Amino acid sequence: MIGGAGQIRARGRLALFARVGDIDALIAQAINAVREIRTSKQAFSDNFQVSSRDGVEVFIVGSLAGGTGSGTFLDTAFLTRQHLNNFSNITGVFVLPRVFANIPQTHLVKSNAYGALKEIEHFWGLSPSNSIEIDYGIKKIKADRPPFDAVFLIDGVNKNGTVVGRPDDLQNLVADGLYIQIGSQIGLDAANVADNIRAYLAAGEKVRGRNINYCSFGFATLTLPVQQYERMKLEDAQSLLKNELMASTATLNLESDITRFLEDCKLAEATTLLNALTESDRGGQMKPEFRIGEIRQDRTALPTIKELYKRQLDQFEQRTAQELGLSFYRLEQTASGAIATFWERGLNRPNGLAYVLEFLSKLSQKLDELQQSVQQKSQEAQSSFNALKLEAQEEKIKEAAETWFPNKNTIQAACQRYKERADQKWKTYLHWKRCDKAAELYGVLRAKVEQIQEKCQRLHSNLDKVYRDLEQSYHEVNRQGSNDNPFIHTIGRINLQSKRPKVTGEDFIRWHREQSQTLTNWSEKKAEDVKNEILKFVDEAYYPLTSMTVEQVLADSNPEDAGQDLQQLGKLAVPLWQYEETEIPVQQQHVITEFYYYGVESNNTIFSDPPLSNRLPKGNNNPSFVPTGEPHKVMLFRVEIGVPLFAFNGMKDMESAYLDPNKVFKHLHRNWTNLANLIPPEDDGGVLRWFALALAPDPYKLIVNQGKKYFVSTEQAKRLEGGVLPLGSDRKSAFKAFKSNLPLVKEIADKVERITHEDQDKAKSTLQNYINHLNQVLKGGKVDAQIQEQVEMEIQEIEAYLEDLDVII
Repeated sequence: MIGGAGQIRARGRLALFARVGDIDALIAQAINAVREIRTSKQAFSDNFQVSSRDGVEVFIVGSLAGGTGSGTFLDTAFLTRQHLNNFSNITGVFVLPRVFANIPQTHLVKSNAYGALKEIEHFWGLSPSNSIEIDYGIKKIKADRPPFDAVFLIDGVNKNGTVVGRPDDLQNLVADGLYIQIGSQIGLDAANVADNIRAYLAAGEKVRGRNINYCSFGFATLTLPVQQYERMKLEDAQSLLKNELMASTATLNLESDITRFLEDCKLAEATTLLNALTESDRGGQMKPEFRIGEIRQDRTALPTIKELYKRQLDQFEQRTAQELGLSFYRLEQTASGAIATFWERGLNRPNGLAYVLEFLSKLSQKLDELQQSVQQKSQEAQSSFNALKLEAQEEKIKEAAETWFPNKNTIQAACQRYKERADQKWKTYLHWKRCDKAAELYGVLRAKVEQIQEKCQRLHSNLDKVYRDLEQSYHEVNRQGSNDNPFIHTIGRINLQSKRPKVTGEDFIRWHREQSQTLTNWSEKKAEDVKNEILKFVDEAYYPLTSMTVEQVLADSNPEDAGQDLQQLGKLAVPLWQYEETEIPVQQQHVITEFYYYGVESNNTIFSDPPLSNRLPKGNNNPSFVPTGEPHKVMLFRVEIGVPLFAFNGMKDMESAYLDPNKVFKHLHRNWTNLANLIPPEDDGGVLRWFALALAPDPYKLIVNQGKKYFVSTEQAKRLEGGVLPLGSDRKSAFKAFKSNLPLVKEIADKVERITHEDQDKAKSTLQNYINHLNQVLKGGKVDAQIQEQVEMEIQEIEAYLEDLDVII
């Protein structure tokens, strides 16, 4: 049973009994959830006005063909009824077996459906005086009302012969039908589908002894080409990405752009940057200088100058590091700002991404070349610095100072040569250090460029993913559009291409900027967020087109054209069943009627007034309007009601399958095989009327029941003892014998007519009392189902006879 009921209805019912406590609790929970909506402020804040009728609408939806749904639908209804008040309705929406014809392992579907329909037909007769009790183990339920207030039967083919071949398609139609029915309870329109059907059936009648309590519906949609809108929007979104945001651009000026960028940042040549690094705050270049001042021209000259050199060298190195650091920071800030500005400006323009990627690639390469150049210079400067020695100059000072008679001029000249050598060495040192700093700056800037390149690559990957997602969405929309739905009519008079907006990269970037957004942010966003931004822009561009409503288009159309569209809607919304109207007596064919419910955007609908109100398909009653809040659709829910089951197309096939002795387990209860057949006996040419009237008491009493045997007083039986002719041991066999004896039928008919017209008032009173008596007997619930069916038909014949006498009952 965990794997399914295997088409055995009783198994499905057994499964429900096994979990009846859980199921009953879930039913109560669902009903309470609906009741809470009535008091919820949220419903009103969402512009829903809940029906003021103190009831709950319950829809039980399933198939009568299998084992699970067909095995549980009745008990589900009985369990549900106990939680409802008299203002509530239970509507059954049941799919018939035709749609499962091509599915394997469905050999019981027709017999199952016939058995289920026999049960539904029988339980229409439940009432307080004719109730049943069901013991579910945890509780007993007294069922004294029919399980359903209305039953929709949904076949796989409609009255026009349009076939719904797949169960999924039929489910979608059922869902659409439920949508409008539920809307009729919630919306502002007072027309409630269930209430209208219930009111109609309350004044209903039987046809050939059978109930007419069955409905079906058709559903169709008149729509604007919204799928075409979606295709066009997705096309333009893809084009925007491919041709306006990601495409390559001509790069004829790329080299000059890079040169200009480097020049503006003082990075174009190594010499330019080196000079910029050693440029003094006060202008000019840093000038390293060893200051010897006034040195005593004696033996102390050498230690003095060496001490000065050591002290000033420390100062010089510190100052060099400080000055180069400040210049580095200033140049790095300027260049970094320029790179960021370029990244921002370059990307936020049509096809800027491809340009920025190529520019940055070339720039990175150029910075690498410049870095290598200054690194080479640094190495050369370092070698030169290391090659510059002061020992020879120190030796000259020493020689001049240690002679017997030191010459001041000679000492001074030697010190001057020492200073010149020191200046040269410091100048080389400065060059070496600024080359190092230049190399560092080029490296830092190249790293920044590479960071932005990585962002660009992430952004490019995002856009690639977005493009693939848009392509997939486009294919899905195309696939949906290619599955022609026979119940959707699209208005084709709109020239979409003439109304199609022009979607450009410049417009998108301007719109994006107005949203206080920059495309550089896309490198940090998820692809889904990027796609949503693009689609939001396209949606806004398409708003003048997509904001048109069906009603606006119809109102602006020629009334004849609009009328044709509406007529087509009526032709498509054909109830999903087929029946033979000729099976219903001509005088009772009026019992079939239709209700039209239109799903419209709001109560303020153009269909309420001429000229379109005159062109709107409608039944015998004025159509009702159900607000749905959907501007692109007008939906027609067309209900047909009043057809007895015997007239239904395919019923005889289902009966044949039901009567097949090899097909067992057709009912939910072993005794229910005795329920009345759905197809009444063939027309007897009016014989039943005379048989029924002959059974009436005095002054008729032409057929009597004595000792559980039926006899008739007749001229044919004069020669027999007692002057009566035996007909049968029960009512059905008696009628069969009576019907086969045509002279007897004629004789009884003549006698009945003579008795009636001898005292019409007495006849009318007698027959009315007899009808009341028979109804009381039937309500007792002790009459066999087969006999009950015949008695009900007899009552109808007597009522029809009285109507022919112009008697108002």
